[in-house]
Amino acid sequence: MPGEGKRDRLARAIANGCLWLSRRSVRFRLLFDDIGSRLFLSSRMGLDQLPLHAVTPHYDPADLNRRTDELNVAAEDYFVRSDRDYLLGKPFTDRMFFARRLFDLGVLFHWLRITPGETVLEMGAGSCWLSHLLNRYGCKTISVDVSETALGIGRELFETDQHTNWTVEPEFLLYDGHRLPLEDGAVDKIIVYDAFHHIPNYEAVLGEMARVLREGGIIGMREPGRHHAGAEKSLAEVREFGVLENNIVVEEIETLGRRCGLDRTTIVPLTIDESVEVPASELGEFMQGKNLRHFWEPLCAALVYTSFILMYKGESVPDTRRPGRLTARIAPHPTTSPLTVAAGQAGRVTVEIENTGDTLWLATIPRQAGWTRLGIRLHAAADAALLDGDWQRAELPRDVEPDGVVTIEVDLPPLDSPGEYVLRFDMVAEEVAWFADVDSPTAAVPLIVTPVA
Repeated sequence: MPGEGKRDRLARAIANGCLWLSRRSVRFRLLFDDIGSRLFLSSRMGLDQLPLHAVTPHYDPADLNRRTDELNVAAEDYFVRSDRDYLLGKPFTDRMFFARRLFDLGVLFHWLRITPGETVLEMGAGSCWLSHLLNRYGCKTISVDVSETALGIGRELFETDQHTNWTVEPEFLLYDGHRLPLEDGAVDKIIVYDAFHHIPNYEAVLGEMARVLREGGIIGMREPGRHHAGAEKSLAEVREFGVLENNIVVEEIETLGRRCGLDRTTIVPLTIDESVEVPASELGEFMQGKNLRHFWEPLCAALVYTSFILMYKGESVPDTRRPGRLTARIAPHPTTSPLTVAAGQAGRVTVEIENTGDTLWLATIPRQAGWTRLGIRLHAAADAALLDGDWQRAELPRDVEPDGVVTIEVDLPPLDSPGEYVLRFDMVAEEVAWFADVDSPTAAVPLIVTPVA
């Protein structure tokens, strides 16, 4: 086949040879069936026959650019003529695809690492129901659309829900289909749900999205695939409303992203449409690969028609509001061993802390989720009983990047009761997790409290 390398040709020849032998030997066929089901040989599964190229109608990009304003008017007409109550009730009124909507949003929110307090732009927001979910989560949302009617419905949705979070100042921005009315680097994340395939001037709008996205930000899209334009429902929408129903070819989107200054484009290979059930008694064999091709084939086929696309501007590093791997090396340096203080007297210990995970520790967001500090728990030495789970907190002097090291002086509260204790040092991202709960090592310092002379 065109474009095959030597290794691909060899693999295909081996697979075809095995198929030839399996047709002539029952024993070999049984053996090959088992091996093939575990190794997912693509030529046996027919995955090389998937329709990976976009089909007609194929729109001319130059013509679409010229028709941008016309198609934006068609988008406005679509919302004027749509069922307002249905739009106000989404996703709950979308009875056919309700489960899919929740699944899709879970994938996008997870991979975008959206956290409360972030500014999230929803591109092609329509009736803004997705923006409203993010508002309830604590994000500042900027809902952008070319349709004034759609944004009006969105405002009504926000205004009629008593739980709308107005403190994060949600915005509704009408734009002209060409330039986003925002400053450079104004948003942390951009989400596009089932909307990018309606945009005629792909490259210009993607360039605008890249411009307003901060360094380290992520664009997340859920879009139909490379055969969307030719689907009967798409053709019906075009005939009735005159809107654009274009194909989304992820390889082309990646190329456009690079031209627009985005560094990396990835695909999340998930879909709910072709998920499968496995008998409980066969789960072990399934996990070892048996009959996995019955899952793999429809999944690969579905990925031709649906895509979760992530586009990165610069290096995206998780932080403690939505962490990745939280681990630390904590090295206390007490003035004496064991550390000894008199009853009723405060103590002090120097602690060196290294970020050994992949997550930026946020130390400069006091009283917010993800605020990262050193915590000390107080235990009895005799039986390790926990006496105080929040005995002391110590602030870090700055945010700590992965592989970063800080040294702090920690003041220890006085203890009135003489005895032997153990101080257990651990990092804590407030309202998120103690690091020890996700398997980060802690550090222990024995403490002896002596009677007052």
